[in-house]
Order: sequence, then C-alpha cells, then structure tokens
Amino acid sequence: MISGAVLKQVIFFILWICISGGFVTYIIFSIRFFLGFKRYQAHYSYTNPKVSVIIASRNEAENMRKLLLALLNQSYPQKLYEVIIADDDSEDDTQHIVEEFQQSELNLHYLKITNRADVISPKKNALEQAIAIAQGEIILTTDADCIVPITWIESMIRLFTDDVSMVAGYSRTFIPDWNKAKLVHKYEHFDFGGTYMVLAGGYTLGKSWACIGQSLAYRKEAFEAVGGFSKIKHLISGDDVNLMQLMRRQGMKIVFNFDPKSFVYTLPVKSWGHLLNQRTRWASNMKYQLKYNPEFFFILLSMAFMYWGSLLMLFFSWHQAILIFAFRVMGELFLMLNQRHRFGITKQMMKFYPMWLMIQTFFLVLTMVLGQFNLFVWHGKKPYARSKA
Repeated sequence: MISGAVLKQVIFFILWICISGGFVTYIIFSIRFFLGFKRYQAHYSYTNPKVSVIIASRNEAENMRKLLLALLNQSYPQKLYEVIIADDDSEDDTQHIVEEFQQSELNLHYLKITNRADVISPKKNALEQAIAIAQGEIILTTDADCIVPITWIESMIRLFTDDVSMVAGYSRTFIPDWNKAKLVHKYEHFDFGGTYMVLAGGYTLGKSWACIGQSLAYRKEAFEAVGGFSKIKHLISGDDVNLMQLMRRQGMKIVFNFDPKSFVYTLPVKSWGHLLNQRTRWASNMKYQLKYNPEFFFILLSMAFMYWGSLLMLFFSWHQAILIFAFRVMGELFLMLNQRHRFGITKQMMKFYPMWLMIQTFFLVLTMVLGQFNLFVWHGKKPYARSKA
C-alpha cells in the first residue's frame, strides 16, 4: 500500500513534469514568435478579383445599418464586390433595413434562411446557402455586429497572391474611452489582443492555428475543394477555425493580415456571463484540434498546465509556486511589450496587465473545462440538441 508521503511525492513529480513541459513549450515558441515577427514580410497581389462579402445575421437590425454604411463606402472598386445578407430567420427589422440599402449604389442581396430549426449549426447553414449563390472568386466574411474600415476589402484582398487560399484578419472590441470602460470590457479587449499576439506569431512561422469569422477571407474554389462545411456540419460552431483546419490539412496556404487598415471592430460583450458563454463556445473547438491540428491542441494543453501549475504548487512549496508564477509573467511581458503595438494595446492598456493576469489564470482554464462539455448556448441553441430529440 502506498503511503501518503510517497503519493504526495509522486503527484509532485507529475506536476513538475506537466509544468516544465508547459514552460518549455511557451519559452520556445515565445522566442520563435519574436524572431518570426522580426523577419516577417507580407507579399501582395495587385489584381482585383470579384469579391462576395457574406454576413450571416440573426436579429442584428440595430447594428446592420452601420455595417452596411461601411460596406457602401469601401475603397475597393464598387463594381467588383457584392454583399449578401444571409438572414437567419430574424424576428426584427433586418429585412427592411437591407431593402433600404438596396436602393443605394451598393450591390446588395438579401437571402432569407428559414430552416434554422432543422440544422445543428444555423450559422454554417446560412453561410453555405449564401456561398452557393455568391458570384465572387473570394468569399469575405464578417459579423453583423462588426464595423469594418473603408479599406477592409482592399486590404484583405491584397494578400491573395496566386498561392494563398485563405487570409485571416484581426478583430477587436470597440472601446471609445478606456478609462470609463467596465472591467469586463477591459479584460475582453486586453485578452483578445494578447491571444492574437500568440496566434499571429504562429502565422509568422507558417502555422495557422486559429482565426475568427469577424474578418476572414477565402477562395470559393478552396471552400468547395474541402467539401464546404460538410465535414464539420455536426459542430454547432467552428465555421471559421475548423474550416481553416480543413484547408490547412489539404496543404492550402493561409496567411494573416497584419495591416491595421484591415482591422475590424466588434461590440463588447454585455456581461461576464456573456463572455463566459462566448469563450466556452470558442474553447469547445479545442477537443477537435486533437484531430485537426494536434500541435495546437498540445500547445493549449501545455499553457493550461503552466497557468494552473503555480496555483497547484502552493500545496507543495510556496516558494517554488512563486518562482513558477514569476517565470510566467516574464515570458508574457517579453512577448506583449515587444508586439503590443501591432494589436492596438497601448501603454495605458498595459497597466491593466496585473488585473488581467489574476482573472485570466482562472478564466482560461475554466472555459477550457466547460468547453469540453459543450456547456454553452449560441443564438438560442445548445450543442447537439438535435441528437437528443
């Protein structure tokens, strides 16, 4: 029978292995990201292909007008792009607003989606129906609660050299006054910027780990080549990141757009509950990365060990726990202070780092755990609700 002292030593040893693995992974990639950012050079195309901007929308009338106004005034030649609103059975004034803008010079189409109750992933369903009628060579997506700059289409399309199949963009929350912003809004903004420093660092190494549908572009022929959403239609979310992995696995080239002229703004969450639900939904895709991108899965797992390692170590050695925590802070600040300017994190915002650090240590792992059990709701739907009927 194993004594309590021996069991404690075994757990301590296993914990140190997990923590060490997390730190080795983090340090190696932090250095590689730093070098990748320094060496990165964008390659541009100067052709102007036809583009289909597709927005899957449900009950977003309040935000639709601002988005369509931004799309109406794009710097890209107006005759070369169309806008398709895939209205996912909205119950508000969305159709009326779209019809108003159809009287303008914007090449705008309205597509009413009526079968959302019959599918597991309504957003994928709406996007797929819109892509089917799209005339553009390039599909460009954003969300109805986003505001795109007038240079958005032009900037995203410039990166489609002949060998590129997908361009991932950057989106951040709109905070008009940082000093007056709520704690949850500061956390959301800062956390998203920090997350994308890591994800974008991967792109500089030729690794496409994740993206967001708020600013995403891909060739229609590439979408069709991977079978559209057919292989991932059973997943309620992941119309962006899982589609990316399907393309990556077929050897298609995917790049990130570092140009600030492409950066999109989105509305902040309404509450901590909404943020928890959103991040849990995002984290629910983590388990599928074990299949689609094992490297990214193990990096996420290593980071979880690193983040909670210092807390668990408190049960064994407080001074070792502090040492682990200090190394984590040094690694994060090394990356953030070098790359924050690329993602709109100002010096003033960096003062929020200690607060973010305390919240994120718990919040990230919590959402990872909840995500693996699909404990979230998206537009009134729960994952796999259909299979329970």
